[in-house]
Amino acid sequence: MSNLSSSGKQRIAELTTLNALAQTLNRAIDLRAALDGALGHIVELMQLHTGWIFLREDGLFRLAARHELPPAIEYPGPAWTDICSCQELCESGRLQKAVNTVRCSRLRHAIGDKRGLAQHASVPLHSGDEIIGILNVATTEFGHFTAAQLQLLSAIGHVVGTAISRARLYEQVKIRRVQEQAVLLQLSQDLLGSSSLEPALQRLVRVGARLLEAEACAFIEADEQGGNALLLAAHGWRFLPHTGLPATLDQGNPHLWYLPELSARLHDDALYDLPALLAAQEFQGHLAHNVIIGDVPVGTLMVNTRTERQFGDDEVQLLGLLGSQLAQSLERERLNRDVMLAQRLEQELDLAREIQSSFLPRFCPIIPGYSIATFYRAAHQVGGDFYDFITLETQADYDATGTTSSKLTHHVPEGERFGSERSPSRLNHRHDQEQPLESATRLGIVIADVTDKGVPAALFMALSRTLIRATASEGRPPHLVLEQSNRLILADSRSSLFVTCFYCILDTKTGLLTYADGGHNYPLLYRAATGNVEQLQALGIVLGIMPDPQFEYKSVVIEPGDVLCFYTDGVTEAMNARRQLFDEQRLIEVLRRSHHLSPEQIVNRVIDAVTNFAAGTPQGDDITLIVLKRDPN
Repeated sequence: MSNLSSSGKQRIAELTTLNALAQTLNRAIDLRAALDGALGHIVELMQLHTGWIFLREDGLFRLAARHELPPAIEYPGPAWTDICSCQELCESGRLQKAVNTVRCSRLRHAIGDKRGLAQHASVPLHSGDEIIGILNVATTEFGHFTAAQLQLLSAIGHVVGTAISRARLYEQVKIRRVQEQAVLLQLSQDLLGSSSLEPALQRLVRVGARLLEAEACAFIEADEQGGNALLLAAHGWRFLPHTGLPATLDQGNPHLWYLPELSARLHDDALYDLPALLAAQEFQGHLAHNVIIGDVPVGTLMVNTRTERQFGDDEVQLLGLLGSQLAQSLERERLNRDVMLAQRLEQELDLAREIQSSFLPRFCPIIPGYSIATFYRAAHQVGGDFYDFITLETQADYDATGTTSSKLTHHVPEGERFGSERSPSRLNHRHDQEQPLESATRLGIVIADVTDKGVPAALFMALSRTLIRATASEGRPPHLVLEQSNRLILADSRSSLFVTCFYCILDTKTGLLTYADGGHNYPLLYRAATGNVEQLQALGIVLGIMPDPQFEYKSVVIEPGDVLCFYTDGVTEAMNARRQLFDEQRLIEVLRRSHHLSPEQIVNRVIDAVTNFAAGTPQGDDITLIVLKRDPN
């Protein structure tokens, strides 16, 4: 009973040590250091003192660990220069037992203190059917190994062999991961440096096939607009069309929903008959990854083999990394297209602004006894506001002949039109080049606002300005100009846009101003004699809505010192951060406080007041101002 108890305790101790040995070896990162530490536990467990381990590397056995070698065979030394009996037996296939007792040739021929050692037990270390090393524990010539010791040594050999295999496999995986990371890094750099998407995709599928050791790799784009699946890039595919890629893979299913994500037999696992081009490849092994950009699936990246193959989790992860790089490439290409489109649009808008600027007066006319200043700034690169000055012959010429000659002036500002030198961002009048009225005594003044912004408003502005100028230049009275312009705009325009317009004719000799209003903001007239501000009101509707409207014809005399301010709603409807409007009353107050100044200075005061009121709030509408002042006596 006592012997059984002692034997049981011994077996428990052996198993505990064996388990600790297995855990130590399996946690080890440095294999040789782990074997050195483990060998001490092994000889102690065997109740011996000396042992060593050979590992087979590149077809040769090399000493990997040693413990308490006697002086006669201390390493390094002459005893280790030649192969020994256990290695010869292993090479010849005669180490067939789990444990073999061998008379040690190194100890037999060694000179010096051998500590009585003469033989050792040799345990072949296996990885599958391959011998990867030998474990030796030495004993004296008169010593012997019990059956229990041999059984324990066999178990130790199995644990050590498994640990060595695991460590080597870990090293191989680590090396492969380093190689994969290097390839992925290089691929990422190549994709970033690629100026075209097509060669970048082709390189990616070629690298994908190599990294996953597959025969084929391809990217299939989901063309939802066309309703089909397009083969954009392929490596290892056969029977591709002579026209090259892209090629239609499936004409009815852009997302290839019937393909499994993972399969060793693609034909059997597909939920639907494969498209002809894909079926012709005769793929068996299959691994697919959905490429997603912004939660939207854009295609499938897949690798294939023509023999059965079950892809592992690490290969699924690797294909996912390739899919991420592919998604980045596609997104970068889309962003590049967007940037190029934006740049092209910017260039076109710049050209449109230049063209639009040619429709506005380049200079204010010089009128004896009057001074004029203007300001124009579009809310966007192009706008819908416009103004114009048209020199006219006498009304009698028009009444007598039905037509009249006119002297036209034209221009457009570069973003902003202003008759002051206060701000370098504003385009200044050059008064030495302003155009005099010469013999003409009648000046037509137009200010208008298309009810839209940006490019549509600019195009409609060009149409409206041309029709109004052509109609007004014949000398018609203001209300007839608006009537005729309305008919022409309705006849030529098929859009839903319309334009507000105020048109007046100034008799520069008498100061008589005749006018008509087409739904535009009423101009403000400051009376120098009274200090009052009047609105030049007249009944009328916007142009381009209904046929044959009636426009009221009115007149007023501009007296010496009076100031007339034409404006668009970009001035009065300028908004601050509290969503309050600048409104007409603030404009009237600015006009009252600055009436004694020149038109250029009055315009400056108005623009400064609007700018300060908005306090950084973006401009929401085009701003146009015309200020006309009759010189005081």
